[in-house]
Amino acid sequence: MTAPLPTSIRARKQVLIVDDVEDNRILLDRALRASGYATLHADGGRAALSIISANRPDIVLLDWMMPGFSGLETLRAIRELHPRTLLPVIMCTAVDEEMSVVTAMSEGANDYMLKPISLAILRARMSSHLDQRDALASATTEKQQAERRLGEQARQMFTAMGRDRSSGDRFTR
Repeated sequence: MTAPLPTSIRARKQVLIVDDVEDNRILLDRALRASGYATLHADGGRAALSIISANRPDIVLLDWMMPGFSGLETLRAIRELHPRTLLPVIMCTAVDEEMSVVTAMSEGANDYMLKPISLAILRARMSSHLDQRDALASATTEKQQAERRLGEQARQMFTAMGRDRSSGDRFTR
């Protein structure tokens, strides 16, 4: 018997793979599709921003070292429009320096993975970030619904109080 797929995979989440090396994109594409994800590809930062604007992926796997618009510049541009709670970004890079990790995380990366990437660990981290994002979205929706119900109850109460006062009834302690 196989274990059930995590919630984030069952919903067929869309992953944007951003890497200037085509072989890396193909490897990740095959592995993620086999795991039930839909994939989009970009060979650089500017292409990634266009794809994000047009397709709203659920998560981004972003290479750091790319010619032209670097992964860090791309991350900064993504964060100008999409907070980390709504669009998780995992930096996937060969840059193995403590300061690079700190910089990426402080600029808005949700996670940081070193190449060569362990596909099992990548899938686990993606699932975790997507589940967190979905839980936050659900909690936000529930909060908004509760606030609407509370507002409606308050309006009904004040309406009833207004009718009672207009009929001459008084509230006493």
